[in-house]
Amino acid sequence: MVTLALDTNVFVDLTQGRRPKVRERYIEAVLAAEVMLASVIVHHELQFGVFASRDPQAAARHLADFVRDVVIEPLSREDVEVAARIREALKRAGTPIGPYDLLIAGQALNRGWTLVTSNTREFSRIQDLSLQDWSA
Repeated sequence: MVTLALDTNVFVDLTQGRRPKVRERYIEAVLAAEVMLASVIVHHELQFGVFASRDPQAAARHLADFVRDVVIEPLSREDVEVAARIREALKRAGTPIGPYDLLIAGQALNRGWTLVTSNTREFSRIQDLSLQDWSA
């Protein structure tokens, strides 16, 4: 079975209702009991968004509706080492990506997860990283 690692933009789409296709695919995944998780880096980005919102309590409650079905996975030493190799390869190619995306990608690649993201422009630069775009 494929393990789906949800990127930050998936949760943003779910909580803000911007892309109905993302919500439909998320519901399908829940009903099919697909394994869904998120990196602790994604959790950090989401928590930042909660605290930066106009109503942090309401934002936290709304986010909790979607996060409850998702396991938050910590980073391992191996995840970080893979991310560092990716960073070096992208730097050498002149196509760097942001540090949070590097860590998310390194973790997904190291663990054989499929990363669900609408940010395929950046993540597609990473060789052998399995991607799904639920917004397409």
